[in-house]
Amino acid sequence: MWLKAQPTELQWFLDAAATYWEKHLPPQDHPETILVEAFHQDVRVTLRNLVFANAIRRIRPARLVVLTGVEEDWHRTLWSGFDVSLVERFSRAFGAGDVIDVYDLLERRRKDPTLPLPLAGRSLPVVEPLDEETLTRYADATYCRLAKVPRLPADHTTRADYRRRRELGAGLSALYETLFRTGTVAALVTSHVDYDQWGLQVESARRAGVPVIHTQQTGCLKAYGLFPEHDSGTGTFRAELTRQIGAVFDERIWPRRLELHSAAELIAWRAKVNLGRPSWWRGGVTAAVDLSNPAERDRLRSHVAARFGFDPARPVIAVFNHAVSDALGTNKELFPSLADWFAETAGYAARRTDAQWLFLDHPSQALYDSTGFFASVAQEHRRHRHVAFHPSAKLSKNALWSLVDLGVTVRGSVSNELPAYGIPVIQAGHSEWSSCGVSTVVEDADEYWSSLDTSIEAAKRGELTVTDEQVRRARLWLWLYRSGGDLVTPLVPQWDVWPATHLLKSMGAAFRHIESDADPLYPAVERMWRNREPMLTRTDLGAPPPAPSFSLTARMPSTMDTDPALPTGAR
Repeated sequence: MWLKAQPTELQWFLDAAATYWEKHLPPQDHPETILVEAFHQDVRVTLRNLVFANAIRRIRPARLVVLTGVEEDWHRTLWSGFDVSLVERFSRAFGAGDVIDVYDLLERRRKDPTLPLPLAGRSLPVVEPLDEETLTRYADATYCRLAKVPRLPADHTTRADYRRRRELGAGLSALYETLFRTGTVAALVTSHVDYDQWGLQVESARRAGVPVIHTQQTGCLKAYGLFPEHDSGTGTFRAELTRQIGAVFDERIWPRRLELHSAAELIAWRAKVNLGRPSWWRGGVTAAVDLSNPAERDRLRSHVAARFGFDPARPVIAVFNHAVSDALGTNKELFPSLADWFAETAGYAARRTDAQWLFLDHPSQALYDSTGFFASVAQEHRRHRHVAFHPSAKLSKNALWSLVDLGVTVRGSVSNELPAYGIPVIQAGHSEWSSCGVSTVVEDADEYWSSLDTSIEAAKRGELTVTDEQVRRARLWLWLYRSGGDLVTPLVPQWDVWPATHLLKSMGAAFRHIESDADPLYPAVERMWRNREPMLTRTDLGAPPPAPSFSLTARMPSTMDTDPALPTGAR
């Protein structure tokens, strides 16, 4: 855990947390356990896991077991600091009965393969890991992420670093299988569901019929849940989540679109000026969009088109490169890799001279790619004057939204953000909102190329392929993601409460001074848990809405009344 705080401030917080949870939780002497992952170095990530786990323990008493540790490759690639002893102090203050350093245990088992797994005073003999196909899938994705390469090297099976990755995955899987086969695990709470140290525990939990809670690194407290009663077992965790979120959206959100209209419009306005995540990477002046009508868009469009040598009268298609090594194979993807999708789309664009193409890199590209992949594709197509490659972080939203007639991506947030302002998007893969009717989500490569053909021809005729319903759905999704599915509780400060000293002071004050009997955390978690719902929500989305006591629309900026959700381009 990375927590740079003054020692006295940290101890003050730990004392306050320990006292609070001692009074608000049942004793540890229960046969069941709740597993909590603490592999991320950011204290805010671990905080969300521990708070959610303790909220479950209020309704289902269980022993809290924290899994932590840091592995050399993760430390070298991503973590600037990770103190396992600090994780243990933090976890104990939240009532943890066991804190297991899994990488330390793996190293000791490497020297003595008979070493058992210690848990609640017992010694558990370690069982066999999962099947080779599953281990290979996670080893491949983790290797690409940590090496920051878009594809596996041709000789990866003979490389020592890849073989080590496989061995670590097998060791992790054996420990996870041992824990879940005890039959006493009530839930797994994790911040990530990808890569070996996180994903393999999710695999074991699903196979054991254990609920998986996936907390998010945004807002106050956001979480998704996959419960065994609703797990078809036919797709990855993310694929299952996509399907279930789509069902919730269609059954509970879309039918209430008139009631939620004012709130959705307010969120859409806030998203334009970036008051909140996602689009956290668009901070500062590059985040705001102050275009209010098509005429303003057209004036700016001519200026921006000239920067790229484009003709403003011809369609412009923006292709958003995803982080090429990020969580490969974790949802439905149409191409063998994200790099294959991007390179093949660039090849298609080179042949389609009847459109103009703007290829944008991921704003955090350097954290995911050590090979210069984006630059290499740009170099390959440098002779094509109708194709431009550009760093996305240097292009303001005003410029981007004035120029783009069609967005193309795999699973990035632009696929729900652009449609909210009348810009159609084609997705060559699935994301968590892909079943909500926001974008054009294609199911195979043939349909992808066909959809591009159709959309280009429509754009040439001056038509946009986004529908008014897609715009409305996109704005409702923004509301659900930023508001309806973001629980505000004093026990979890908003993500932007930072640096660490500010975070600890805020939480410490909540633990010492705010009474728990009206905290929205506990009823919200209980509702999600008992109803087996796929996402945490502020209110019961299945209940009839209360009558509004005032009009939100009257309080919104005047531009809201002239910003109808019609497919007329960015506003």
